[in-house]
Amino acid sequence: MQDRGMQERRVGTGKSALALIAIAVLVVALVAVVAWALTQPGVLESVATIAAVVIVAVVIIAVIAYIVYAVLAVAFYAAKGDVVQTGVDHSLDDISAVEGNTLDEDRGDIRR
Repeated sequence: MQDRGMQERRVGTGKSALALIAIAVLVVALVAVVAWALTQPGVLESVATIAAVVIVAVVIIAVIAYIVYAVLAVAFYAAKGDVVQTGVDHSLDDISAVEGNTLDEDRGDIRR
């Protein structure tokens, strides 16, 4: 292998390690807060109600977005048009075999 002037140097990963430790501490704290909150009376029902409302809202937004995208796709397709060749005549008689290739209908072209 040729040396193309590439140099290597080792860099510290201390910041990444601290970030991973912070994420782990935050996950443990989040689990503790959720466990504490679920032991309080009435919290589980409130969370279930909020979750149901959020899920219904997400579904409604997804359906509206799908309808908007479908309408825009038709509009873009209509505005774009189509490309067609003019002034040329194609005939099956113009087709010639390519040396060394054969067509297998199940798997595409095979080189022999």
